[in-house]
Amino acid sequence: AEEAQAVDRTDGLSMSFANWRFNLRSSNTEPVVRLNVESRGDIPLMEARTRTLLALLNQ
Repeated sequence: AEEAQAVDRTDGLSMSFANWRFNLRSSNTEPVVRLNVESRGDIPLMEARTRTLLALLNQ
């Protein structure tokens, strides 16, 4: 498994990797959990990581 370069729990859970990062947190204004996934211009990577994270959350 890929190791996170940085982990921050200040506002939910944020993890940064070499070419992508994500933040998972509960909304302050709605009864929802927000997942934000970003990459360094690699859309297929971002989409793949989003699918993986959503699958883990839906277990």
